[in-house]
Amino acid sequence: MTCQPKEATTENTITYSQPRYYVDQSMDDTLVQIELPGVSKDELNLTVENKEILVEGSASYKLPENWKVLHRESKARAYRLRLRIGDQVDQAAIKAQLSDGVLTVTLPKAEAAKPQKVKIT
Repeated sequence: MTCQPKEATTENTITYSQPRYYVDQSMDDTLVQIELPGVSKDELNLTVENKEILVEGSASYKLPENWKVLHRESKARAYRLRLRIGDQVDQAAIKAQLSDGVLTVTLPKAEAAKPQKVKIT
């Protein structure tokens, strides 16, 4: 799996930041954990197309009525991460879960890509 790194890109006046992510592989699947602080499920899109995963999300902060911001340490952000996946991933079985600002994407390996034991005769 490779990444197309981009620090920040601007598209239609939106500045995207690349979130931190971690990749861990096992014999059966690859696990990608992406840090998306402040992003809710409603503000998150995950697309798989042409052997790529595209993650886009935005973190926004809503204030109650009649509140005025005096100081804000964190601002609204937009995230974008594009990862290439190879032929070894079963694209139809990809799963994703968002919990506590971390998106966990499970990329199961296709049966043909899994290690096979060969019987010696």
